[in-house]
Amino acid sequence: MTTTIAIASGKGGVGKTTISVNLSMCLALQNKETLLLDADLGMANSHILLGINPKLSLDDFVTGKSSLNEIITTTKDKLKFISGGSAINNLLNLSDLERHKIIQSFSDIKIAPEYMFIDVGAGAEASSMTFMASSDKVVIVLTCEPTSFIDAYSLIKAAFIDYKLTNFGIIINMAVSQSQAKINFNKFQSITQKFLDVNLKYLGHVSNSQRIRNSIVTRVPLMSKNMKNADTKYFDDISEQLTSLNENKTGTIRFFGN
Repeated sequence: MTTTIAIASGKGGVGKTTISVNLSMCLALQNKETLLLDADLGMANSHILLGINPKLSLDDFVTGKSSLNEIITTTKDKLKFISGGSAINNLLNLSDLERHKIIQSFSDIKIAPEYMFIDVGAGAEASSMTFMASSDKVVIVLTCEPTSFIDAYSLIKAAFIDYKLTNFGIIINMAVSQSQAKINFNKFQSITQKFLDVNLKYLGHVSNSQRIRNSIVTRVPLMSKNMKNADTKYFDDISEQLTSLNENKTGTIRFFGN
């Protein structure tokens, strides 16, 4: 049984892909069969943070050039990965039928992973919402900035109204401290639950550290082997919290037919 986890954000620039890459790698390094799908269509860049350049991508599957199994790459850290590619027009203009075909096709993967993370595009555009609604769990990444709060609230509102999603995990990224992150989560939770009948779970925070910024520039993921440090503990802690995040039951088409 595969647990699928969509990593989303209300706006770009909050570190959603950094979170997606390092969380998925965290579980892979725990010897859990893990797959990362870069579904940030049009802005796919997870492969850059992973420091790899896959020959095949989701675009090759959509256009019928390759099977889903053929486009899966395995990194040196045992993480399985599907690149979103760079054929922007093809992927940005997917129809509902094509998105559903992608989701249904995951049932054909030879060896189903224990976990699959989906790095979805920022905001509430159609593809992002479809991939979120088709996942078991949804995690929203936000920072302590007011604009991030507003856009994350708008995303959750759209997901609740349009797809009846009610359970969301929250990660506060680029936080100054644990106490600041928790205070901001409490503020966000208070505002959101005042107007929407949703459940928000605090999964943890990630600091605004130079080490993390360096990992992005050097294209060497923070969670790579033999790099355990204070910053990697953020992802270890968040990965443990993921198991207690409630699933959404939307009744829509699901990855792996869950």
